[in-house]
Amino acid sequence: MGIFAQMLHIRNIRWLPVLMALTILIITGFQVYWLKKSYDRERRNVEMRTNMMFRETVHSLQASKLDLDNISIDSTIKSRILSPVQDGSDSKFKPRQKMIALVNALREKAKDSARGNTIIFERVTETGAPTRILSRHQSRLVQFLSEVDSLQDSVTVVEIEQSLKTRMQQQNMEVPFFVNRIQKELDGERQFNEVTLGFSNPITYQLQLGNIFFLLLKRIGVPILFSFFLIGFTILSFAVLYNNLLKQRRLADIKNEFISNITHELKTPIATVSVAIEALRSFNASIDPAKTKEYLDISAHELQRLSLLVDKVLKLSMFEKKEMDLQYEPLDMKALVEEVTTSLRLQFERHNATVNIVAEGDTSLVGDRLHLVSVIFNLLDNALKYSRSEPDITIFINGSEEQVKLIITDKGIGIPQEYHEKLFEKFFRVPTGNIHNAKGYGLGLNYVAHVVEKHKGTIKVESVEGEGSNFKITLPKHAA
Repeated sequence: MGIFAQMLHIRNIRWLPVLMALTILIITGFQVYWLKKSYDRERRNVEMRTNMMFRETVHSLQASKLDLDNISIDSTIKSRILSPVQDGSDSKFKPRQKMIALVNALREKAKDSARGNTIIFERVTETGAPTRILSRHQSRLVQFLSEVDSLQDSVTVVEIEQSLKTRMQQQNMEVPFFVNRIQKELDGERQFNEVTLGFSNPITYQLQLGNIFFLLLKRIGVPILFSFFLIGFTILSFAVLYNNLLKQRRLADIKNEFISNITHELKTPIATVSVAIEALRSFNASIDPAKTKEYLDISAHELQRLSLLVDKVLKLSMFEKKEMDLQYEPLDMKALVEEVTTSLRLQFERHNATVNIVAEGDTSLVGDRLHLVSVIFNLLDNALKYSRSEPDITIFINGSEEQVKLIITDKGIGIPQEYHEKLFEKFFRVPTGNIHNAKGYGLGLNYVAHVVEKHKGTIKVESVEGEGSNFKITLPKHAA
């Protein structure tokens, strides 16, 4: 992810949504094309199967109507047609099928002859007039075809539809259809969904399918689901990728701001200490004990600020790398709070702050002393920095059999609701434009959250902008 972000130059990703949208459109177009091909293929398969069953149904009905005993035909041919059946099929029905196949073949032959502009039973004399020539076999053939032709009217549309419906149910095909009976010339172009019966007066039956759209959708249901899954997965992947890139971009901005702020904060104590030392050297301040003490106090205070800042960064880094083991020992939360408030007494006096400590129950627990002191210090430091003149801070401690609660409440500037969830993220600071009335680095609350998590506790914030904040920490008495 990091390499990919660098390749895209994280700060110039405004074209990335366009590229992602274009990619999704291409994938979607390909899936639509693929589904269209699958839909057409299934439609052809359904049409082919239904037309084949239609033809078989019509021919079966035609064969069932045929009475070979009442048809005049050459005895040799008839004996062959009526010969015993050896394949185990219906002995009465098989000869009829043979006869129907013969009639259809003769009809096709006549049809081909008509297309070639020839008449199979006529010839042209020298005078130009057609003269019918019928041999003995041809006469019998014409008589035979005429007798078979007379049976075509006995096949009805209702019979075809009922038989075809039964056949489709046997094949598990719920396809809506209807059958039409149309008149068609013998030499007319025959469609695959048409079956023609008869020779001299042909009658054509035509199969028309109803709405098979939903049937086809059901048949290609798996490809449709796969396409939706692929497109959805692609969109989700791109959304996660874009969101991560935005987070990295925001993190880069926060990191740059942090570097700028912390650089300034590191320079300030160094410069202050350097000036104090230079004053002691150059202006004989050592002769005046009061001046010497003042300069030394200033230097000690600035060095303490510098040490706390460096310690905070190092501790947070160690937490993230999971290299720090907490040193658990019996503690008293009330005693820790009093220790921190005592060390901050000068800061409280400088800000004219009022600090109230309220303790209830057994406030003892097992925890890491150094880190819990740092947690209390960070929360009280924030309460001072983000309060108006004369801060009013209340520290409430409540102990029960299972846990200890620490609640620090101030009446400061508060935190907007939309930033509550991001408050404990690394480097995050509540935006106040380009001006920060209080210096910060976005590390304190993130460090607090890490320590509380290590102690298997929870931390919550309740704040209203302009009215103050309420930080609530709950720690188990035995986290180790």
